[in-house]
Amino acid sequence: MVRVLVTVEPRMYREALALAVQRHRPGAEVMLVPANVLDGQVEDFEPHVLVRNDSDEAVPGELLGNVVCTMEVLFTDGMAARVSVDGRSYTIEDVSMEDMLALVDEAEGLLSGSRDGT
Repeated sequence: MVRVLVTVEPRMYREALALAVQRHRPGAEVMLVPANVLDGQVEDFEPHVLVRNDSDEAVPGELLGNVVCTMEVLFTDGMAARVSVDGRSYTIEDVSMEDMLALVDEAEGLLSGSRDGT
């Protein structure tokens, strides 16, 4: 099961992103927290996907141990995102919920592949 941590501000965006994952990927576990509240609870959650603002402070390294995909939302003139997956980084202009859900799917595929020994 893929675990998704959403720390995006403002709160309404964070809640909308989490709701989209919960509705469209019901097998995924989702946690919402403001970036300034990354505490032991998050550490125990061990997220695989991190969705955050690009302006957030650095995430403590111990929280990134299981993260295979990161999406950093870039609040500019539009809504873009910088994505890092399995050593690759790229930017998506005008990012959509479908893009985020595809990232969750990709993370789940990476996790399944590592469990299968591939």
